[in-house]
Amino acid sequence: MTRPLLTASIAVACLMASAPSWAQYQGIVSLPPVGPGDSRLLLGGAAIVRPAYLGSDDTVWTALPYIDYAHRNGFFASTGSGIGYSFVNTASNQIGARLIPRFGRRESQSSDLRGMGDIGFGVEASVYWTHALSRAWTLGLNVRGGSRGAEFDAGVRRDLQLGPATRLSVTGYLTAANSRSQQSAFGVDAGQSLASGYAPYAPSGGLRNAQLAVSANHFFAGRWIAIGGVGLGRVLGDSADSPLVRDRTNASAFAAIGYQLF
Repeated sequence: MTRPLLTASIAVACLMASAPSWAQYQGIVSLPPVGPGDSRLLLGGAAIVRPAYLGSDDTVWTALPYIDYAHRNGFFASTGSGIGYSFVNTASNQIGARLIPRFGRRESQSSDLRGMGDIGFGVEASVYWTHALSRAWTLGLNVRGGSRGAEFDAGVRRDLQLGPATRLSVTGYLTAANSRSQQSAFGVDAGQSLASGYAPYAPSGGLRNAQLAVSANHFFAGRWIAIGGVGLGRVLGDSADSPLVRDRTNASAFAAIGYQLF
């Protein structure tokens, strides 16, 4: 059962590596198939320390539940992966669609956001493809979009089995965004300029950020799992020149614990 629960580790790790929202983490969707006649449900909680927003030098922490459910027919519902269905769900390929919550940001999270207004809750639609080159290497592509614009993620994951109950994973990916998404996250329009004092800024679409996350999970006392990791992100392209960006390199960390009900 170790491989199916790797989903929890990767999802939380990439979530941790992305400051602005829960949607940004999904450079690679990892949805390994459950066995015939089998499904899984994992419940737990996590604590995440991260930048207030992508490019911020302020730090915030969040405590949140973790839920990961996957059915053998390809349906899944998870705080990491959203709600969706894998139309292709084999040992080597997963292709599907899903909905992901996007939680935005608040002015109160950082003094550098004063006058910029809040970005409220939203939902993104996503289509994804992952391909396992081997037991150790997985490639992934992910296209997502909503009212704030569209993004494209491409990345790779390396899995290392350190023992019967312990697995280490390294995930790296690049994210590109269209101009609407760039403006939402890094732009300053005329009204925001007057309220904040920042000069107007309109970033163009293109490469936005790179992420690297290292995570580990360890099973103990039967069905319990402990998860932890660190992440490092770098703001790139026009995004890095935004007046909102205080630190182009952001670090994050997380710890989580869960229990597999079935």
